Amino acid sequence: MKKDSIRGGWPWLTIAALGILIFCTLDSFSQDKTQDERIRQLESQLRTLTDEIQKMKSEEAPEKSGRLSEIERKLDVLAEEIENMKSAAVVEEPTYEQVFGRAPAASKVYLKDRGLSIGGYGEVGIAQFRENNSNIVDAQRVILYVGYKYNDRIIFNSEVEFEHGFTDENLDGQSGEVEVEFATLDFLLNDYFNLRGGLVLVPFGIINEVHEPTTFFGVFRPDVEREIIPTTWRGNGAGIFGELNGVIQGTLSYRAYLIESLDSRGFRAVNNRDARASGNRARIDDIAFVSRVEYDPIPGLKFGGSWFIGNTGQNESVDGEEIGGLFQMYEGDVQLQWRGLEARGLFVYTFLDDADLINLNNGFEGDDSVGDEQFGWYVEAGYNILSLADFGQYLEYFAPFIRYENFDTQRSVPSGFARNPANDRQNLTFGLSYKPIPQVVIKADYQWRDNEADSADNQFNLGLGFVF
Repeated sequence: MKKDSIRGGWPWLTIAALGILIFCTLDSFSQDKTQDERIRQLESQLRTLTDEIQKMKSEEAPEKSGRLSEIERKLDVLAEEIENMKSAAVVEEPTYEQVFGRAPAASKVYLKDRGLSIGGYGEVGIAQFRENNSNIVDAQRVILYVGYKYNDRIIFNSEVEFEHGFTDENLDGQSGEVEVEFATLDFLLNDYFNLRGGLVLVPFGIINEVHEPTTFFGVFRPDVEREIIPTTWRGNGAGIFGELNGVIQGTLSYRAYLIESLDSRGFRAVNNRDARASGNRARIDDIAFVSRVEYDPIPGLKFGGSWFIGNTGQNESVDGEEIGGLFQMYEGDVQLQWRGLEARGLFVYTFLDDADLINLNNGFEGDDSVGDEQFGWYVEAGYNILSLADFGQYLEYFAPFIRYENFDTQRSVPSGFARNPANDRQNLTFGLSYKPIPQVVIKADYQWRDNEADSADNQFNLGLGFVF
């Protein structure tokens, strides 16, 4: 792997900036700490006065009655001040827990009694400092969750995404987007069996359904779950979901949908991202089945598996031969949380029929061929070093992490075409995540990026994330 440093002193400047940002964040909380100390001081005075009253009452001295009344008055004033300060300091925290395959902030509508629910998340100030390319900073995405709970049985939920600041093209010809990430109606029947329809997030892999920035390590999502699993991946469809608690030890949950399939015109040698129609007047000459099962045998340990199968030809033909383009993708993963340790691992493999016809239809030649087989895997682990001791309210989460990825989008190509070694890739990422509160994260990482053509660029990344 390349070990050349990124040009210039940007990494060190940004590391210094990260340190200053963390310091300022902690300093901004000093007022809260001062208030906590004031409450403790008042409570100590309250205990002292209470002890003095008890002592005076036990002595039964009539001449002390005036003094006793004065102390009791001060006692009432102190008690009232303490109560007012505590009331002002208490801010009701929203509940953040995953429900029915949704990410934490997207689950808020299910936890309401009824009515409107607003939430969201964002990844902003995303800076990339690259070896052989321009350094950039990006307002990557700001998301709004809007849900409405009509009653305990019928719930609407949606995610609207604003990407890259604005929709017009910048001077480099790159544009932003405004898009609906999902919009569904859920019909809740019981714990075991429920219905969902609309524009659904495809239940595949770890990240695609749960992609809020506070839920994963690194400024960017793992490449395996972007290039092979085309996160964020959604499609129009309908299906079933539920949890089979009590059937076996632990919790077993599932989601299974029929959705618009991928479109073979969008397959590329480098990734599968353009094959997503994403609900935009998608062809449904071919549909697909997708499902995910998750098993939690004990708290903190989760095993998952996903599979997708469907034709992708979408009524295309070439040289008088119709393209079937059966696409199969299989995935398995494991997630672990134990004390301060967080770890994940994922493996995915795909098969694509009629890859030669797809190449001809798309005008691909030589090593531009789509892969008729692809594979990818990654493992990552991080440890919250602040879990080892009590460092205070705003020093609860600071986690170094490391991730290794290996993937090839041209594991195999049809006869008559060639593999491009640049598509056989390996990444090593290590970095830090700091959360002053659970809903806000500051991230920094360095990526050694390599491929078999030795043409990849290393980069340093820095970003902010939040949910609400």
